[in-house]
Amino acid sequence: MREEVVDLLNNLNRKFYDTFAGAFASSRGDTEPGLMRILAGVQPGDRILDLGCGHGRVASMLPAGCSYVGMDFSAEMLVVAQVGSTTQASDVQVRFVDGNLLADEWPAQIDGTYDWIVLRAVLHHIPGEENRVAIIRHAVKLLAPGGHLLIANWQFLEIERLRRRLLPWDTIGLSANDVESGDYLLDWQRAGYGLRYVHLVDEDETRALASQTGLCLDTIFRADGHNNNLTLYAVLRA
Repeated sequence: MREEVVDLLNNLNRKFYDTFAGAFASSRGDTEPGLMRILAGVQPGDRILDLGCGHGRVASMLPAGCSYVGMDFSAEMLVVAQVGSTTQASDVQVRFVDGNLLADEWPAQIDGTYDWIVLRAVLHHIPGEENRVAIIRHAVKLLAPGGHLLIANWQFLEIERLRRRLLPWDTIGLSANDVESGDYLLDWQRAGYGLRYVHLVDEDETRALASQTGLCLDTIFRADGHNNNLTLYAVLRA
């Protein structure tokens, strides 16, 4: 994918989350069954890195004694996350970092290594297969020995109401030749009108990402939504 197209799509998503940070956060539940299932394996004292942390929901689901770092590229989402973290009665040490996963320098903003690295609902917003692979390779270098990498992505084509929200690429001045297979443009109609770029990271691509980055797949399953198929969860290890 051309660099200018990557920048356009990334900026489109940043604008969306900056504009709708509050509305987006309020549209999410306090938790998700699939996420709870995986985070049940987190132990007190574990270090957690949440890349593309959004409004920081993962931090509220951790056991006491953990330390948590959340990174996101939306300044407004980080404001929501920070406010949420200060109002929660929690024994989790929380820190947020403003960082762009498409920038080469983002790993330098992270200190130490982590027992769990979470990529929840973020890879499907990263334009370009090469960029998604690069982010995972950077993340692997931040894993502590025996650490786990959680990848979870939206299976939006499974849901009819989401399929109805797909838009043609010429809506933003692009064509199908500018993007890659599995790339889509979706609208948003809560508290205003917005647009988001999304990529379908399905099971085949999840397994390919693991193979390309030298990771072993421990667990893969679908959960969440009315039919328990809204999100594809995968836990990987080095």
